[in-house]
Amino acid sequence: MKQIQDLKLAYRRTFNTEDGEQVLSDLKKRFSFEATTFSGDPYQSAFNEGQRAALLLIVRMLSDEKEPQ
Repeated sequence: MKQIQDLKLAYRRTFNTEDGEQVLSDLKKRFSFEATTFSGDPYQSAFNEGQRAALLLIVRMLSDEKEPQ
């Protein structure tokens, strides 16, 4: 559990800076954070959702919520 907390702290040190916030904002725009990833091409949809999943991981690591056990 300490390893996850240490990792979350590293994410916060990275993204809770002015530059980090700017990068996170850019990633949210580029990788459909609040939009659909659907495409008429199922492979493109899967690719888009993979990008979005990486972004969701970053946002989840920045949250104060406890990780499920």
